[in-house]
Amino acid sequence: MTQPSHSRFGLFNTEARIVRSTDVGEEYQIGVWLPFSYHSSNQNYPVLYVTDGDYAFGVATGLVPSLIGVKEIPEMIVVGIGYNNISNWDEFGKLRARDLLSLGCKSAPPDSRTPQFIAFLTKELFPLIEGEYRASPDDRALYGFSCGGVFALYTMLTQPGLFRRYIAASCTWPDASSFLLACEQQYAEQPTRPPVNLYLSVGGLEDCLPGFWALTEMLRKRNYPGLNLHTQIYDGERHGSGIISQSFLYGLRAIYQP
Repeated sequence: MTQPSHSRFGLFNTEARIVRSTDVGEEYQIGVWLPFSYHSSNQNYPVLYVTDGDYAFGVATGLVPSLIGVKEIPEMIVVGIGYNNISNWDEFGKLRARDLLSLGCKSAPPDSRTPQFIAFLTKELFPLIEGEYRASPDDRALYGFSCGGVFALYTMLTQPGLFRRYIAASCTWPDASSFLLACEQQYAEQPTRPPVNLYLSVGGLEDCLPGFWALTEMLRKRNYPGLNLHTQIYDGERHGSGIISQSFLYGLRAIYQP
């Protein structure tokens, strides 16, 4: 990883850093939001990592302070993972699919780099955040919508312990559903599974709904010790922005329940 460049904390208590990943071969824009008490305390904070940070970081940093303020979630650091110097939505879509959809999922592109993206997290981004901020390595959360939700579930099912809490929204469309059910079988065969909180949601008008039912039924049938599962269907919602904001709001409440 090359030395990250960054701006000083300023507007809305956020900082932007540019990090080039040697594992992926990609330059990422990393947004960091600190809770209001950060500079006047010595405590370590849980961290919420947000995929698709190009749009989702703003949603997260808009909602998290209000939820902290009414004491529905603990104070935390928010880290958004976005791309640097993208010029249009198509380019963004290709990059996110490359990083977030693993080979084995029929929707994944041939140049999928999901293992490299996980290596970027574990070898480059986590050490950066946990080395330069008072970020707890024992309480990481991950939010993902659509492709990001597939990545969140894939990570939970194949890399137990990487995160403590997961929000996965609108991610069980037919191609992804069969892939995630195969990953669930791998999860069942793991010798140990650390405790984990999972919030899984879907819109009632999405083609993700049958896969949502299949995956949640299997997880409940297995009755995994330590898996705290929360599910929600948003009636009347299609695959889009309404679910993004709602899954943040209700998902954060769910995964940080005592």
